[in-house]
Amino acid sequence: MFDDRTGYSRSEIHSRLAERVVRLGAPQPNERVLDIATGTGFVAVPAARLVGERGTVLGVDISAVMLERAREAVAAAGVSNVKLVQADAEKLDYPAGSFDVIFCCNALPYMSDVPAALRRWQMLLRPGGRLAFNCWSELSYATGHLLRVIAARHGIRVGVVGRETGTPERCRSILDGAGFVRSEVMAEPTANYFTVNLLEAAWELAMKNPLYGMTLGDVSRLTELRDEYMAEARSASVWKDIDAEVGAYFVLAHKAPSLPSSY
Repeated sequence: MFDDRTGYSRSEIHSRLAERVVRLGAPQPNERVLDIATGTGFVAVPAARLVGERGTVLGVDISAVMLERAREAVAAAGVSNVKLVQADAEKLDYPAGSFDVIFCCNALPYMSDVPAALRRWQMLLRPGGRLAFNCWSELSYATGHLLRVIAARHGIRVGVVGRETGTPERCRSILDGAGFVRSEVMAEPTANYFTVNLLEAAWELAMKNPLYGMTLGDVSRLTELRDEYMAEARSASVWKDIDAEVGAYFVLAHKAPSLPSSY
């Protein structure tokens, strides 16, 4: 799916979300950064600038095409402290404590076992290190709420994206279970990042996206409902709902610091 997303590097929503996540994680000079699902480098490039020449950024992604776009972005930015690796983010084999900061922008729901992924990433952080990621309310338009409503009218089930982190309480709970401390969930207006135009485009992406759990038969039936979806996506009531929605979550969590040796 991601190999086919040729316009991803020009996506405004992903750029804005990445900018917010980087600000939240606040990489410092000389730090070691791991960028999970680095994509086309929306996080890796600004993080590389912040950690400076003596810091490092490791960007990992499962998509070879995404990584090729990231290499282009890194070259264009002129940063030399980024290493890009094709890898499964759930099976990273680095020593414990290898990183000061871990980012995961727009990708956590794609992990097949989110709690296990978070436990692995927690192990990879140094004591006192931090994890920053974004997710959405499970009822957000950004996670297919309108699609689910329309599909349900016709007896078609569309899965909920990001259920494990679909509320601030669940975010904190899953992070507690993974061993993180001082977890903060900042909920912000959806419309800061997601627009009605994106809602229209989301239809095509959802039809190809495994996160929605649709069979080929479901997709075939939903194709007949596209006009109904578009009519509602362009309605004043949906515009109003998106403007009122507070469904963009930005999450910062920490690994507990080491106890003093004299403790």
